[in-house]
Amino acid sequence: MTRYLLTGATGFVGRRLTRMILAGGHSVTALARPSARAQALRAMGVTVIDGDLRTGAGLGDAVAGADRVIHLAALVKARTAADFREVNHHGTARLAGALAALDRPPRLVVCSSLAAAPAGGPVSHYGASKLAGEQAVREHADRLQAVILRPGIVYGPGEPALLPALIPMVRIGVVVKAGFGPRHHCLLHVDDLCAALLAAAERGATLSGADPSAGVYPVCDGNAYDWLDLCTALAEALGCRPPAVLPMPMGVVHGAARVAELVGRACGRVPAFNADKAREMSHTPWVCPSAGIGAAARELGYAPSIPLHRGLATALTGG
Repeated sequence: MTRYLLTGATGFVGRRLTRMILAGGHSVTALARPSARAQALRAMGVTVIDGDLRTGAGLGDAVAGADRVIHLAALVKARTAADFREVNHHGTARLAGALAALDRPPRLVVCSSLAAAPAGGPVSHYGASKLAGEQAVREHADRLQAVILRPGIVYGPGEPALLPALIPMVRIGVVVKAGFGPRHHCLLHVDDLCAALLAAAERGATLSGADPSAGVYPVCDGNAYDWLDLCTALAEALGCRPPAVLPMPMGVVHGAARVAELVGRACGRVPAFNADKAREMSHTPWVCPSAGIGAAARELGYAPSIPLHRGLATALTGG
């Protein structure tokens, strides 16, 4: 039985991964802040250590005895660049440091993002913070066996942002698109991401100071989708007619994001559509490099098994 430590186990990917690990007969320890979701993990048989990567609380107890560590915890929306860095950079650095200090550090898998390394470098505060987190782990490469996965857009049952935003527009028959011209994206069903994370926990190259590409794997389902491709596939899954796609000038997109942030601030929350997200929307394409996909297949044995049409159907039914 392998003893897994998960951060971010209460999140969208973490809950799915936890079930998969438990179903395989292994144990899960989760570092999590007290919440109803943490209690739900306990009810599943997970050992929950009350803690927080922002402060390092509980980290020592959580890492003790772990065979494998999968780091999912991340801030995906925030008001400032400093807020992103506190979790995605400094929190990751705390975890890597705690693991590297052990006599026998367990293998670490970090779930990063394509946003960390688009051509020309990160375009968003989120992406910059994820890249900084990767670099913090790399600093311990001499002591710590670590692997980084950079998934494309992850979707599936319980996904909190993309599909909830798209479904109402698809149903009324008009979907807004940021910018003009083709804009391609890589997608990945959450179950395929979980399979890739578990594969990386067992095999593949690890980070190396000598080779910056070693141990870093972009993962997706192997396709690059235009916005219309995605919306048409979602319409089919919903039983709707394919929607019209309405391009919006990027100036309008950025303006709308600023308005959304003002409304969110007045309501005391950070909206999913915000200035940082608009900066990512202005960049194209968001696709996995073919060399990276090939490396994931060869070195991890990663082979995505869920095509978009089936993945969207499971996302809608909760399967």
